[in-house]
Amino acid sequence: MTQQQSAQVRRIRQWSPIWVVPIAAVLIGLWMLYNHYQQQGAMLTLLTANAEGIVAGKTQIKSRSVDVGQVVSVELSDDLTQVIIKARMKPAITSLLNADSQFWVVKPQIGRGGVTGLNTLLSGVYIELQPGDSAQQQLQHQLLDTPPIAPADAPGVRVILSTADSGGLAAGDPVLYRGYEVGTVEMREFDLSTRRTQYQLYIREPFDVLISENVRFWRSSGFSFDLSAEGLQVDVGSATTLLSGGVSFDLMQGWPAGNAVKDGTEFQLFPNKQSIQDGLYSEFVEYLLFFDESVRGLKAGAPVEYRGVRVGTVASVPFFFAIDKPFEVSLQQGIPVLIRIEAGRLYENLSLPQLREELKKAINGGMHAALKTGNLLTGALYIDLDINPEPVIDAEQQSLQQQRLALSDSAGYPTLPTARSGLSNIEQKVLLALDKINNLPVEQLLVQSEKTLQSTDALMQNAQRMVAQLDALVANPQMQQLPGQLQQSLQELQRMLAGVSPGSAAYDKLNGNLQTLDQVLRELQPVLQTLNQQSNALVFAADAPADPQPKRAKQ
Repeated sequence: MTQQQSAQVRRIRQWSPIWVVPIAAVLIGLWMLYNHYQQQGAMLTLLTANAEGIVAGKTQIKSRSVDVGQVVSVELSDDLTQVIIKARMKPAITSLLNADSQFWVVKPQIGRGGVTGLNTLLSGVYIELQPGDSAQQQLQHQLLDTPPIAPADAPGVRVILSTADSGGLAAGDPVLYRGYEVGTVEMREFDLSTRRTQYQLYIREPFDVLISENVRFWRSSGFSFDLSAEGLQVDVGSATTLLSGGVSFDLMQGWPAGNAVKDGTEFQLFPNKQSIQDGLYSEFVEYLLFFDESVRGLKAGAPVEYRGVRVGTVASVPFFFAIDKPFEVSLQQGIPVLIRIEAGRLYENLSLPQLREELKKAINGGMHAALKTGNLLTGALYIDLDINPEPVIDAEQQSLQQQRLALSDSAGYPTLPTARSGLSNIEQKVLLALDKINNLPVEQLLVQSEKTLQSTDALMQNAQRMVAQLDALVANPQMQQLPGQLQQSLQELQRMLAGVSPGSAAYDKLNGNLQTLDQVLRELQPVLQTLNQQSNALVFAADAPADPQPKRAKQ
């Protein structure tokens, strides 16, 4: 057999130039990878509750319509409560990612400002970046649901409004100064600790100089309609507030402007401008009133007037806070009502001790309160104060006033006498009259009336029978001949009277006899006179009368 020999292997120690190519490729790759990461910006993290319309690798991040980044991933958080969006930003934009930067999704929306985001119907939604001015870099932000009203670095001033009413305003509503739009409502939130709603307002430059410490803010509803005891009040605002509402502010008449305010200054938001005027009267004297009539239509805020001049306000109707057994009090003493006599409504520089002293004198002089109707359409009532120097008070009313005085003293308030209004007096008199009518013996009258009607019926029946008998009597032929006989008798009487009428023979003869008789009587008159003076003149001749003797004149 042929013997095999093993080959001798010798290791070549020379370097081969072929390795230059892969080494160069590796170095170029590493340099390209380093350059790629060097040209990439920071990784941005956005948190949101809903990632509707956002697609990884497609949705762009823009600032002023310029692409500054792109979404690379959209994932749910570990606890599944929110969405985590990661986006790669361009290197030049990294310095703009600070604590004041804001991000929001731009998509088609219809709001109070009109229709926005129509360009995203074809290109898809995108994320808008609004850079901030903070020096602190921050790569994690909350994705806003709605775009911010104004940039955080926008020139102007931001103030906070606080109110107990949670309705009426929303983000985007205008802020008005005497009808001119000077700002916007930026934010609305509810504070659980204070149970009040807070609004953040942005007043843009140069109108921010109008905001001073003495300005007052009120809600502008566009159209307000108030039908109260003071009458009908209609307030129509601008077209903007008529559709969406808003906030108005101004200085009250006669107030100084005061100092300028800083960002974050808090003001109170009033429901309307009238409520601001009512809130100016902070010094007042309270009185407790008791009304023994219906207080329906009397509400808190109703005016208290003295002969047509407003001097106060109704504070509470009814007032049961400091009174024990309120139902028993309402039945016996009347409905308690708390009123305020406001010093500022009378005249300036009137202190509360002076007001109390003057009111005490007025009450001692007969001042009392009464309910009056302020509006016939709504039935709204107000309280009218008047003075009656000589009130008519019986023993029962005096005892009732003493009970009311003791009750008001126990409640910690002075009392003011009350009287019934004119309409209530009329109503009471009408009720008394109805009670008297109700107490009348109506049943006896009805029985007596029934008997009277029966008697009248019997009388009418007798009258009918009498009429029937008269009809029969008239229908008798003999009664029908009676008029002819009466006419004949009258004719005979006429002929008889015609025989003795003037011009007839009997009348002339009778007239001559009467004249002869008259002449005889004249002739017998002297004889009768003589016999009257001397009864024996028929036998003895009568003496001739003596001649008259003149009388001697008196000296």
